[in-house]
This record gives sequence, C-alpha cells and structure tokens, in this order.
Amino acid sequence: MRAGGWLCLSLVSLGCAASPEQLDRPTNVAFGLNGDVYVADGYNHARVARFSASGEFLAEWGEKGFASGQFDTPHGIVTDDEGRVYVADRENARVQVFSEGGEYLAQWKSAALGRPWAIAYGPDRHLYVVDGGDQDPERPRGHVLRIDREGAIVERWGAAGDGPGELDWGHGIAVGRDGSVYVTSLRGRGVQKFRRTK
Repeated sequence: MRAGGWLCLSLVSLGCAASPEQLDRPTNVAFGLNGDVYVADGYNHARVARFSASGEFLAEWGEKGFASGQFDTPHGIVTDDEGRVYVADRENARVQVFSEGGEYLAQWKSAALGRPWAIAYGPDRHLYVVDGGDQDPERPRGHVLRIDREGAIVERWGAAGDGPGELDWGHGIAVGRDGSVYVTSLRGRGVQKFRRTK
C-alpha cells in the first residue's frame, strides 16, 4: 500500500495472538545489523518478536513474569553496533540485555535507574534511558540517564515537572547524530531537546 510516497509493507496483522506472527499493542521497534526488525510486543504480550526486513517472522522470546528473560510491559527496545538488544522492561523497573538471537545476557536494575520507559543508543556508544513514570506522588521522577554498555550510569539530568528541562512521564527518547537527546513527555511539554554545553 502506498502512503504519501512511502510504500507500506505491513509486518503482521494486529489482534489477539492466534499465531506468533501476530502482534497485540506493540510499543517500539529496533533494527539489527542485518536489517532484521525487533518488536517490543509490550502491552498485551510480554515478548520480543523478530522479523526479517521483508516481514518474515523469525523468532520470539520472553513471556509474562519477572525472572530473567521474562517481561512485564517491554516498552522500549534498541540495538547497539555489536548487535546486542536492550529492552526497557517497564513494569519490572529494569533494562534487560540480550544477544541478537535472544540469549539473555544481563539486567540493569537499581533505584538510580528507576523505571525505564524508553531507551536509545547514541553515537558515543552509550545507552540513553528515560525514567518516565508510574510515579509516586511523594517522590516523582523525571530523569534522563546516560549509561555505558556495562550498565554503569555515567550521567543523569532532568527533574520531574512541566517546565523547561523537566519531564512529566517521559515516554520516548532518541539520540541524533550530533549527540542531541530528544525526549517526549506523555504529559507536559511534548518534545524537548537536550544538547551538551561542555
């Protein structure tokens, strides 16, 4: 189907999962080194689904739960330049790391990390995570974290709120080629751009 000069090649049909190819309220996509598509099939399912660039279903991993390799709302997903797959496992308040084939490698979970809603990979070979929501009204969160590929937090900025530089349910994140970080808020100020000044 053509849409405004773009050719639409639907990967799968949506709806209840009668087969592994079907998605149900997916949340994000990432691309492997060979062009494969990784889908965080997050709200009603609890898995990562992998497709070829042409839309052929290849594999899936994960199920509902809190053990290693399980998910509770896999909400963000990204790959790095070595093929590893990072999943923001939102309700489990962690990031899980997998090989390109779905082998569980590690998890990052801490009070400093908070509850990751989205994750991106920057040209500086660091991961960027937005701690976005499920707020405790007594101690609201609204941070962006820069993390090395071993899971160490090397930088953190932002605060909860709806003013400039503040986040109210930070929901999505992307990093430009120049290193600028873009964060969307589910509530609040829409999209904000953060640029390093030193």
